[in-house]
Amino acid sequence: MSATDPPTRPADYVLEIMARAAEASLADPCRRGQLIELPGEGDVLVTGDLHGNLANFQRIVQLADLPHHPKRHLILQELLHAMFEDTPDSSYLLLEEAALLKSFYPSQVHILLANHDLTEILGYDILKRGSSVLRAFAAALEDAYAFNKDVVHKAYTGFLRTLPWAAASETGLFLSHSVPDAKYLELFSREMFVEPDHEHPNLSRGSPAFRLTWGRDLSGATAAAFAARVGADLLIIGHHPCRNGHTQPNPHTLILDSKDARGSCLLLPLGQRLTRDEVIARVRHLHF
Repeated sequence: MSATDPPTRPADYVLEIMARAAEASLADPCRRGQLIELPGEGDVLVTGDLHGNLANFQRIVQLADLPHHPKRHLILQELLHAMFEDTPDSSYLLLEEAALLKSFYPSQVHILLANHDLTEILGYDILKRGSSVLRAFAAALEDAYAFNKDVVHKAYTGFLRTLPWAAASETGLFLSHSVPDAKYLELFSREMFVEPDHEHPNLSRGSPAFRLTWGRDLSGATAAAFAARVGADLLIIGHHPCRNGHTQPNPHTLILDSKDARGSCLLLPLGQRLTRDEVIARVRHLHF
């Protein structure tokens, strides 16, 4: 934990934060099923994976300046599991900060489901440099919350289960953590995302949520087919590390990565349809 990290909160306050954020997530006025339908006015600040980088999150909040931009929306994703060596995983602090932000700005902040969220929900581990992200996260919670660690973790996963799977604009943008592999495309349609019951989603292995967030297929053909299925012109995703904060693996996809010193974000108008090149030209680095 760095000197700039907030102190660990009392466990009962964390439970309250997560409950309020879960309620705000389910009651989001932009939400229809598992989809955030962004309005046709204002703008949206889109971010990529954060992986516990609290300084980058604080910079994003500063850039978003939500109190002074009531028609601005902020898209966040992949908050959990620090990707840095030789440091404790304090990404639980970022999760709490993002949950607080959601409860303060329930109609402007939208946190999308990511594969590391499912890792904590399902206990389906990921190894990074040979180390278990689940064990590192659990150790951090034990240090922070001691005998309350299990009830705090349950509150975290309760909130994570409420997260929508994607967001879309009226101007042809579709935002999700990733894109499913080609062999799972048949699971997806725009109608699937807007099915009404989003309080008890199927997040199991093999579910559409799992296939969407874990997909690694960056081929142009798969992206084009998925975009057609969800009625999009351009897919904006995270999930994939980017050396320079963003990359364009095919004509239909832009990847954002917000987790490190070259992390990036993207501010777009919601009432104007832009070309792919115009969208890419608006990508900005968080720190320079």
